[in-house]
Amino acid sequence: MNSLFPSRCIIMSSILGLLDIACIEAEIDPIEPLSLRTGQCQGNGGLPSTVPGDPERGVWINNGLHDPDVSGIDPAYALSSSLGLSEDSELLLDSERRDTVRYLVECALPQGHDITKLVDGEWLIFDGAVGLAPEWEDEECDEDCQEWVTACMLARTNISGQTVSIWMRADHPTIGDGMSPQFPAYEASFFGNLFADSPSQHFCQGTVAGAQLGQLAGRTCAELSDESCGFTKYTNCPQEPRCSFPTHGKAKSGPMHSVVGCIGGSLATGHSFHTISTYVGPL
Repeated sequence: MNSLFPSRCIIMSSILGLLDIACIEAEIDPIEPLSLRTGQCQGNGGLPSTVPGDPERGVWINNGLHDPDVSGIDPAYALSSSLGLSEDSELLLDSERRDTVRYLVECALPQGHDITKLVDGEWLIFDGAVGLAPEWEDEECDEDCQEWVTACMLARTNISGQTVSIWMRADHPTIGDGMSPQFPAYEASFFGNLFADSPSQHFCQGTVAGAQLGQLAGRTCAELSDESCGFTKYTNCPQEPRCSFPTHGKAKSGPMHSVVGCIGGSLATGHSFHTISTYVGPL
């Protein structure tokens, strides 16, 4: 029996790309009974698009994750296995925490891939979107995989639960370094490892204007105040040696920057993490 479920989308961008919104209708043969499919498609008024493989693109995506706590997920095993993500885990049994799994799978797997779990007699399907760690579907998630998924989840965390559109840039082939005129303000850069024995979650504040615009739009985890969702906060990324900022093009107000790696803890002994930078648009 064929069934058509809500489409899902993510918008890739290049400054020179054509205007387009790439939404994919997900038509599958479900295993009965099917009760929930997590993929969603949200339009944005027509951002520039690009083709996969373009290194000068970025990713438009929604955020609204309330809690990035991934306890109950073992990166030593594939997400598709019960050892990696058990149907009996609190993350799946508690309906309010399933968003954590949804965001995680969206960050890790590419479009067209999903994770299916049978929970209390109901089949839950979690769709991929960004594709930062496609190997995790059937294999373990190593440190690189853990850091990329962490950065994506932290960038999309908003403890208010409010959904706000953001633009992501990173030194990763599925995201890229492209800018969007709809999201011009550099808000923050996110990095850490939620899966480590001692989990870490950090952000480095971008421009003051970007942080303020994010806060006014409803973003709650890159605020100027000390209440920053429990993340370790660093300030003035563009002025400090904590992160590497290669120049990418020229903006009216100066060069655009994209974070390659951020160092957590002491600059002398800290570990350089894979990092995702977020940009927000005018209100």
